Amino acid sequence: MLSQMRASGFVDLHDNIVRFLNALALEVGSAVESGRQPPGLPMPIRGVTWYSMAVFNDPVFFNYSIYPDELQIRVCDLIWVITTE
Repeated sequence: MLSQMRASGFVDLHDNIVRFLNALALEVGSAVESGRQPPGLPMPIRGVTWYSMAVFNDPVFFNYSIYPDELQIRVCDLIWVITTE
């Protein structure tokens, strides 16, 4: 999905999303270490809690899950909304 943004000429959007996801990973890591709730709307599904988020000021929504033992988050369902006039 991210490579399609860039290839479609949405370079700024691509770069914004990459920066957002990098910052999110740091924020989630801090939340996990301190025992705080990670950002996003929690949705437990089959034993995994997914968090739903929108990217502020960009037409992108996504879900992610946290795997602290592996020191990672996994982004799923990245939805990019394009409107035409």
